[in-house]
Amino acid sequence: MRIRLWALFLAALPLLAAQPLKPLARGANLRGEVMILVYHKFGPADGRWTRSFDSFSQDLARLDAAGYRPITLRQYITGDFALPAGASPVVLTFDDGSAYQMRFGPDGKLSADSAVGRWAAFAAQHPEFPVHGTFFINPGDDVFGQRDAIQAKLRMLVQMGSEVGNHTLTHPNLSKLSNAAIEREIGMGQYDIDGWLPGYQVVSLALPYGIFPKPPALAAVGAWTGAPQPHRSDVTVRWHYPAVVKVGAGPAPSPLVAGLEGDKLPRIQVFTPEFDKWMSYFAAHPARRFVSDGERHAAGSLPASVSGHRLASLPAR
Repeated sequence: MRIRLWALFLAALPLLAAQPLKPLARGANLRGEVMILVYHKFGPADGRWTRSFDSFSQDLARLDAAGYRPITLRQYITGDFALPAGASPVVLTFDDGSAYQMRFGPDGKLSADSAVGRWAAFAAQHPEFPVHGTFFINPGDDVFGQRDAIQAKLRMLVQMGSEVGNHTLTHPNLSKLSNAAIEREIGMGQYDIDGWLPGYQVVSLALPYGIFPKPPALAAVGAWTGAPQPHRSDVTVRWHYPAVVKVGAGPAPSPLVAGLEGDKLPRIQVFTPEFDKWMSYFAAHPARRFVSDGERHAAGSLPASVSGHRLASLPAR
């Protein structure tokens, strides 16, 4: 029933999106930086790791009004996005698959008291800001708090244009594990996502606690062979993630400039006052912000330097 209801909603989105949008009055800056935001828990009140539903709705409205448009981490790392001239990409990521990131109510509908529910309602009124986010899950935990609905939710996210990423099986500190244990954590996380979304290509990993394994290269490329359950035959899972994200730091470089280190991408944690700080920062330093020229460009297609000079680092804060 819930899939049928959402099919009607999703079918209406292209009609809304087809409405022409006014061009944004900003000069293009393909070398500017991109905010990759990270959310964790959601609830009625704000906290260090929790964003209230009302604050999240305000975040969406604030980003939209400032000319930001959502893209997935997959689109960021591949350069596979074309935004209206004057618009800026923003990547909204969600870690841990916490209960109120995405929730179905007793009626089988997407609950308004969930991040995806709030975003879907906002997108219905603002088609220029669709539900295109990246959701990092730990399959060994109770994903989204309703384990019997995991597959339905993941499929719905993909249908809406969002992305599913690996956050390891059980969210351990990878730096404290053996190579074999690291491989199992990443491999089993990948294995379970493969089971829920057959044929889906996972291209991103979020490091638990933002901590790299030793060696760090295992986060991006590796393989695991083992039995996914007791008394089951061994399977082999391989991964090659062009995007590996940390927990928080600052904005990320333009994906169009050559030399992007996709295996160590910074993110901005969304809590008060951190989110306010970075929104204000780009308002005060518009030359640092990525601004689209309305065209599609290949990742890494711009040289790392201009007239022999590299793009300046961030000014002191």
